[in-house]
Amino acid sequence: MADKKIHIIITGEDGNGRAVAVGRNTLRNLFVIAVIASACLVSGTLAALKYYHANRELAEQTRILDTKLARISEVLSRTRAERDQLAIDREELLETSISRLDEKSKVIQEVMDQIGIEIKVEDDPDHSGGPFIADERQYGELLLEQTDRYLEVIRQMPLGRPVPGRISSKYGRRTDPLVRRKAFHPGIDFRGRTGDRIRATGDAIVKKVGRNNILGRHVILSHGNGYETIFAHMSKTLVNKGEKIQRGQVIGLIGNTGRSTGSHLHYGIRRNGKSIDPMKYLRVADISLTVNR
Repeated sequence: MADKKIHIIITGEDGNGRAVAVGRNTLRNLFVIAVIASACLVSGTLAALKYYHANRELAEQTRILDTKLARISEVLSRTRAERDQLAIDREELLETSISRLDEKSKVIQEVMDQIGIEIKVEDDPDHSGGPFIADERQYGELLLEQTDRYLEVIRQMPLGRPVPGRISSKYGRRTDPLVRRKAFHPGIDFRGRTGDRIRATGDAIVKKVGRNNILGRHVILSHGNGYETIFAHMSKTLVNKGEKIQRGQVIGLIGNTGRSTGSHLHYGIRRNGKSIDPMKYLRVADISLTVNR
């Protein structure tokens, strides 16, 4: 029968020895335990190293995210500050614009007062209706609307000179240049050279292009609001009936056609079918009013 124990002899320096008997099964069990313990130790070490590296990566990612978050917070804070400043600047600009618009509206009103024009919108409560919508517009919006109305009227009104030449005959009573008798002159004559350009004094639609023994070649423009302008004694007309005309557009050339003693432009203004003195409409072009910028 094989020996089931292993004898281990331990000898000291003095020569004395001691024998220890260990069972084979016990030794095998101890060996297995040692192997398992070593495997567990190695596995635990590897797992710890894995978790350690994972924690380091997580910490690095956290640090990067914190840095990015700090930058985003800084940008957001700066953006909010810029937004608040823009809001302040916008309010200041709006107040300044309204102030300037108010001044320009007064200038326009003064110009219109010079020529005696008043814009009226007549409401008729006995023939009106529709839903009730509260008027919540700000002063600036109302001022823009008012100024737009003024500008629309001014664009159409016959203002300024049709030609740069000097005036040779004024509006009203005068001595007729042909028969040398007192007569009424329903316009202003501008001296000029044949072929000089004639310009419209306001936006309009061409009402008539014609020729007769009195006015010679002539053009009549309709400006709306009851205004018409007459350009007579032309050598050539450059527009057609029904054509839309803008202020400053050349409509013809100075001539000596019709009842005329020499090259000139007869310029007249009619309001609601009656001739009126063009002088106050010419003077508007010379008005110098200061508007703060």
